[in-house]
Parts: sequence; C-alpha cells; structure tokens
Amino acid sequence: MKEYTVFKIYSVELKREIRIFVSLPKSYYKTDKFYPVLYMHDGQNLFDDILTKYGKSWGILETYENHSDLPEIIIVGIESGESRSDELVPYKFKFDKDGEFFGGKTDDYIAFIINTLKVYIDRTYRTFKSSKNTGIMGSSFGGVCSTYAALKYSKYFTRFGCISNAYFPIQKEMIKLTKQADVSKIKKIYLDVGTKESESKERVTEYLESNQEIFDILKDKLDPEVIKFEIVKDAIHHESAWEKRFPEIIKFLFNG
Repeated sequence: MKEYTVFKIYSVELKREIRIFVSLPKSYYKTDKFYPVLYMHDGQNLFDDILTKYGKSWGILETYENHSDLPEIIIVGIESGESRSDELVPYKFKFDKDGEFFGGKTDDYIAFIINTLKVYIDRTYRTFKSSKNTGIMGSSFGGVCSTYAALKYSKYFTRFGCISNAYFPIQKEMIKLTKQADVSKIKKIYLDVGTKESESKERVTEYLESNQEIFDILKDKLDPEVIKFEIVKDAIHHESAWEKRFPEIIKFLFNG
C-alpha cells in the first residue's frame, strides 16, 4: 500500500489551487522526532505511477522500502500543471523561434513555497524549520528552478537537487546569475545530466555543455564537499532514470 497524503492549497502568489503530496518517514508516528523537509517539483510524478502523465513515477516510496540506509526526511511534492514552464523557468524563453513566450514566474512560485506552503507544512508536521534542514529538488525545468533557488533563495533552502537540468533555453541568464550569486549559505548542491537526455544529438550537446558550464562556475565558488556533479552514462530524460539516481542523491544532500 502506497502511503502518502494529498491535499489542496490555494496560492495567492500563483492565483491557483495546487495539489500537494506528502510522504512521511516510516518512524514518524512511532516517535516524537522532528525531520528535515525536501520540497520537490512535479509532485504528481513522485509516488504513484497512476498519477503520472507517462505512466512511470520516481518510485520514491518503493525506494525507501528497498533502502534502509536512506536519511529520514519529509518529502513534499508540488503538483505542476499547464503553467509548469512559466513557474519553473525564471526567465522568458521560447520553445521555437515563432512560438509564444514562457517562463518568468519562478519568483512567484518560490514565494508560494516559502510564504504559503512551508508555513502550512511546518504548522502541520514535526519539521526542522530552519533553512539548514530544508531542501528543494527537481528534474529538467525543475532542476533549473532548484538551481535558481540555490542562487537566489539560500536564506530559505540550503540543500539543492538539480537533475537533468534543462538550462539551455536561458543559459546566458543563468550564467550571469551564477557568476554574481552569493552561494556561501549552500550546505549541499547536487547537479547531474545524462548522456542521452534527448534523441537529438544537438540537444544532447546543449544539455551536456550547459550543465558543465554551470558546474564549472559553481565549483570555483564552493568547497569540494559541498558540490557534486555527475555526467550519467546512457541516462535518458525520464522518471525511470531519475529513480535510479534518487538514493545516492538523497544520501549526499541529507547526510551531513
């Protein structure tokens, strides 16, 4: 039986109702302990295959069942919808030359997490409320959003999982921000990219080069034990690939 809680919360920042998925550690109801919290984008894709668009979730609940050595954390999944590209990408961009603009609402999205969702989660569950015990993580545009949070919102989050990052549509802006950002508060940041993120060789090159460029800037600003970057051989842009990497990512982010 899959054990997670689902509720809806209205975001004044985004002017929409958002479905939230919460997974508690196994020990939650057996102890009076407090726990770190990880906020994850695309919440509908985390726990249950039935809810996903492509029929495969991250399998996070099964992963915790099969790995007894994972850090105990509260995972809060935030459902994405039609406005996903607007909310997860911090700068305006086009998917193609003649298309419409997307992006630019990430500050509103993160404001929702900080000012509305986190307040509710901290009030409802036994959480460590401080930034040093709060993380944010996602894949693709969710990885872009998590990187942006590391660069702008490390007052509120200090542990960042940035997976299969689709930086390339806004690479110039991300490079500029990465160079300028104060990253001194970051406790852990994980970045990765697969070598088969797309069927297009040109797009794969964009993925690899843009991720390498962001990492190269960050590694010169952070101590080696704080940052980890993986180029994952043959990894595709899919939940099945992210599921495989999840255990080691969580260990890196929340152990120490």
